[in-house]
This record gives sequence, structure tokens and C-alpha cells, in this order.
Amino acid sequence: MASSCAASSRAALRALVALSVWAVPAVALAEEPTMEEVMYHPAELPPDGTSGRLMLTGAALMVGWYGVSVGTSYLWSDAPNASDLKLPFVGPWMALGDTGCGPNEGSGCTTVTVVFRTALAIVSGVGQAGGLFAFVEGAFLETGAAPTPAPKKSASAETHDVGFGHTWTASPVVLPDGGGLEIIGRF
Repeated sequence: MASSCAASSRAALRALVALSVWAVPAVALAEEPTMEEVMYHPAELPPDGTSGRLMLTGAALMVGWYGVSVGTSYLWSDAPNASDLKLPFVGPWMALGDTGCGPNEGSGCTTVTVVFRTALAIVSGVGQAGGLFAFVEGAFLETGAAPTPAPKKSASAETHDVGFGHTWTASPVVLPDGGGLEIIGRF
């Protein structure tokens, strides 16, 4: 009895040490690039061909997540929202209005099943919307020649005139612990 208890406590100790080694993040040894080393300039346009690749990526996302939505509708065909999931873009959001077990599903419908297929509907709706946004962005993206390898000393953001005196400017923001995109406009 004592030997089995000691063996199980040694195994638990080994598992705890392995888990703690896995959970501790490793120290990164790379240094951050300086501003002179960064080759991105907000005034330059993306290289030619970027819009086509972005449209292709958006279309692949739309088709892929629509396939997940249709597959969910066929996998749970007796669900009350199965027919809604076959509609592209709006179907997953319409399906959220009627979640739960349908009268024809029987005892196989559990809370876990309803939560899982509702989560699939939400994820496929977000994926289809993201694909649509990427496709539309690719359709209207302005591209230019490949960026010059020599960095410019004074790069400023390009201002876009959208008519009627309305303008907008987008600039990247680099912070010590992250970054983002700053959009400034006059509307």
C-alpha cells in the first residue's frame, strides 16, 4: 500500500514538474529592430498584385466558412435552424434566432449538442463576414510599384480625399509592447 502511494506521488510530482517546465515562457534573445531598420513606410502603396491575392483570400474564406455552415445544416438536419444555415452570409445569424432542440430530433439532442452547433454557426458567420470584408477591401485597394529598398527619412501618411471636403489618413502606431493602426479623418 505504501509503495503504491509513493509511486503515485512520484508520478504526480513528475507530471507537476513537466507541466511547470512547459508553462514557463522561454526568454527571447532577439533584439527589437531600430526605426532605421524598419522597411515600412505608411506613404507607400502595397505592391502590385496585393489586391488580387487579398480578393482570392477573401473568396477562399467565404467559401470555406460557408461550407462549414452548410455542413452543420446537413449534420443536424432535424434542428429547427438547419434550413437557415444554407443561406450564405445571413444564414448563420438568422439561425441564432431559433436555437435549441427541434421536435423531430428525439433524445439525441443535448445541451452540449445545441451549444456546439450554435458555436459553429457563430464562427461560420464571423468567418463569412471576414471573408467578405477581405474581398471588398481587395477590390478597392490601391496598389503601386514595389517599395523601394532604401528607407525614406521623412515618411508621412497619405491623405485620401473622399469628396465634399472629407479626408482620412491611416498611419501605423508602434509602441514598446505592441502596435496598431491610427485612422484620422475629417467628416
